[in-house]
Amino acid sequence: MGPAAAAPTAVPPAGRSAAVPFLVGAVTTRLTVTVPSGISGGELVRVAAPDGSYHSVMVPAGLSAGQQFSVELLANPSDGCTGEMHKLRVELEAERHLRRETQQEAIRTRQALEALAQKRRADHALLHEMLRRQRRCIDHLTAQLGAA
Repeated sequence: MGPAAAAPTAVPPAGRSAAVPFLVGAVTTRLTVTVPSGISGGELVRVAAPDGSYHSVMVPAGLSAGQQFSVELLANPSDGCTGEMHKLRVELEAERHLRRETQQEAIRTRQALEALAQKRRADHALLHEMLRRQRRCIDHLTAQLGAA
């Protein structure tokens, strides 16, 4: 793997014991993670990278406490791109939020249109019933006038 630049610690996910920290060796963006006690394959582990950022990584299936696996993380650039990346993340999150709001508005609009369509059908049925009753009344009155 090569020499380790630093020995960051990984923190077990919420609800897990952090009493026994474990070490992660790092070479640029590739980290070697030692599975902590209480964690097994398929579970998430939060890993602290050398740059101080935290990443959630999934322990590969079949691994158990004490075993190691490698994971490659995206490096946080130190050439000023971090601010640009943050700005892009904020814009992306705003776009996602806007998309969710638009989808929710479309659902509300569909529901309102369906409610209007149901009311129209009910009003249409009521109108037909009223016209049918009026015709019966007219026919009844016409029959009475004709008999008189």
